[in-house]
Amino acid sequence: MSATPVTRQNVRVLSNLPAARDTFVGRQQELSKLDQLLRRHRLVTLVGSAGAGKTRLALEAAGRLRRGRTDRVLLVSLGEITASRDVMPALADALGVIAQFDEPLRDTVVETLVNMKMLVVLDNCEHLLDTCAELTDVLLNRCPGVRVLATSREALWITGEVSFHVEGLPVPSTDRDVVTMAAPRSEAVKLFVDRARERKPDFRLTLDDTAAVALLCARLEGMPLAIELAARWVQLLPVAAICDRMDEPLELLTLGCRKSPSRQSSLREAIDWSYQLLQPDEQFALRRLSVFDGGFDLAAANEVCSSERSAEPVLDVLSRLQAKSLLAAIPGTTRFRQLETVRLHAREKLLAAGELDVAYEALARWFTDLSDVLITAPLSMPADVQHKLDNHVDSLLGTVEWAADRADERLLLLTAALADCTARRGLLGQARMMLRDALRRPSTRDDYRCVALNHAARFAAGQGDHAEAAELSAEASRLVRDIGQPALVMSSRSTLAAVQQSSGEWEASVENNTECLRVAELLGEPLARATALVDLARTALSLGKHERAEKNVMSALPISRASGVPARIASALNTRGAVSLVQGDLDEATHAFQEALRMDGLNPLTAPDALEGLAVVALTRGQAERALRLEATGRAMRRSVGVVPNPFWAEKVAGAMRTARLMLPVARAEAAATPLTAADTEAFIQDEVWLDRTEAAFDSLDDHERRVVALLASGLTNQQIANRLNVSVRTVASRLQRLRDKLGLQSREDIAAWGAERAIG
Repeated sequence: MSATPVTRQNVRVLSNLPAARDTFVGRQQELSKLDQLLRRHRLVTLVGSAGAGKTRLALEAAGRLRRGRTDRVLLVSLGEITASRDVMPALADALGVIAQFDEPLRDTVVETLVNMKMLVVLDNCEHLLDTCAELTDVLLNRCPGVRVLATSREALWITGEVSFHVEGLPVPSTDRDVVTMAAPRSEAVKLFVDRARERKPDFRLTLDDTAAVALLCARLEGMPLAIELAARWVQLLPVAAICDRMDEPLELLTLGCRKSPSRQSSLREAIDWSYQLLQPDEQFALRRLSVFDGGFDLAAANEVCSSERSAEPVLDVLSRLQAKSLLAAIPGTTRFRQLETVRLHAREKLLAAGELDVAYEALARWFTDLSDVLITAPLSMPADVQHKLDNHVDSLLGTVEWAADRADERLLLLTAALADCTARRGLLGQARMMLRDALRRPSTRDDYRCVALNHAARFAAGQGDHAEAAELSAEASRLVRDIGQPALVMSSRSTLAAVQQSSGEWEASVENNTECLRVAELLGEPLARATALVDLARTALSLGKHERAEKNVMSALPISRASGVPARIASALNTRGAVSLVQGDLDEATHAFQEALRMDGLNPLTAPDALEGLAVVALTRGQAERALRLEATGRAMRRSVGVVPNPFWAEKVAGAMRTARLMLPVARAEAAATPLTAADTEAFIQDEVWLDRTEAAFDSLDDHERRVVALLASGLTNQQIANRLNVSVRTVASRLQRLRDKLGLQSREDIAAWGAERAIG
């Protein structure tokens, strides 16, 4: 019997790929994309940082190649090869080619491959880039049936290459409201659970552990190697304890495998492998950049990286570090970031090199230059300076801690800038604590102390702590007299006026703000002028001088809009809305409050005024339920940050809500006075759609639900309703729970009252 000829239909895909020893988790979209790329391109390079899972993804993609797509799949592992001369022998060995005495090995390999249909997987090329690039170029030029799938921390940079960036696995939300539902579906969490069961077969993701695993995966940024190493600790520690130790991930993630390459035996070795491959100027820059926590821009990088030790332009070095997967550009911005584990490794190198203080000194100098506006133009901070500080707030915190450890004289100014950023995020209590701690320390700069006192006084007034606010603003007023800075004097008077306004001292507030307005005009500071005008409008409103209030706020609005600062614009719009409200112009008030919400979103420092203003508008139009729901939403926001309204506004809103409650039955009023969810509030802001679930659900009730509501409204018990409907009491209770969820009501009594008012039957 003759042998069966080898044809395309029955050819077997042969490979030297190692058999998988554990489950491949996730990455289905990446595998699909890789399959498409390998169909269309002859060279695809998987590029990513240490521990991103490039090798495992490449092996999985290569192993899934369909019969007929290739004759063979050849893995060439380069991780343990250190010399360029050993690359070709490694390929020959994998291919099973023996060197011929009368022919160069390269020619022998090429002649073997020239008529073959093969995928060559070149794994770990980063330390042999030039040699791998040259070899790949030869294979692609001379062997038309060969395709190459390479893995590297940097692209090969040859013609025809397609780079495929491998990032960490998607991480779950750590929001406590959704984490228990979202986390088990996360690829990162699935990987942790799978690898944990290798060490502890009975491991289960309990409800208590879910949030901890989600947080751990998020802190490890979804990097597979880090997650796998962390999972190996479950045989020794509870998940919560592993998560608690993530402050030192390089120390914790060291449980490797005896058979792993040395660079993969721990996270530190994996990252150090990349570090050792860098040029000296790249190592220098990477060390210096480790002082940035949370990202940085080019200007900030220039400050800490410019040195006689780094002759190359900083942007050029950054681009090379990005190409080597040690930096990442933040999408949609002109900023960069390091993976946290890379940053911590670079910080270790910074300490070992004795450069920590030099780097932080450069960063402190940069932040001080930015923050100088708090002295020279404290009421007129440009939007770009504010954005820079906000974008580098985590690094600013680190700089403040560094300055505090060294009793640096810049501490008070830097803390004031940090507190300003913190307060803009709604964390007034935290901002006050920072300033209290800094103000207890000795200071040699009265101007810095005055800035810190003014900030502390404003924040205390905002939270209704009038005694502390008055004490702080009084000290600032005494201190500023001898400083000789007109802008700082103006700022201190503005702070004093704000403190007086918060406690209802309207006439005194008017006097100080009027002086601020005069100085702002003399100094030619339009933003300071707008601040004074808005404050004067509020005090005029409180004093019943409505025309003056309108004149002031209308003068301030165009200046505020030109500032480009959302919170400043929203504040002016809220004041415009309040003026229109007391003048009876409900349409203008509505427009102003809605624009304020769209301008500054759910900022808890500005949104409550707008929501409360819209609540008063709703009440005036006879919409009591709407009024109570909006006011409750604004009040919940205030409570979340501890901000209180000024006495005039507080009384106006409270009076309107008392009227709204009188317009409704008690149960209905209580049901309405519950805050909107964040999602509902966001939808209301964006679409101006009122999301009252009780009204929206009216038409969605089916006949069975209407029958239950009608029986409940008639005063029957659950047992009596069950008897009427010929169902169990448990079924009635279940239906009532669904009704509570659908209607957004809190109790059985709320449903009964709701049904009675609408005569459902």
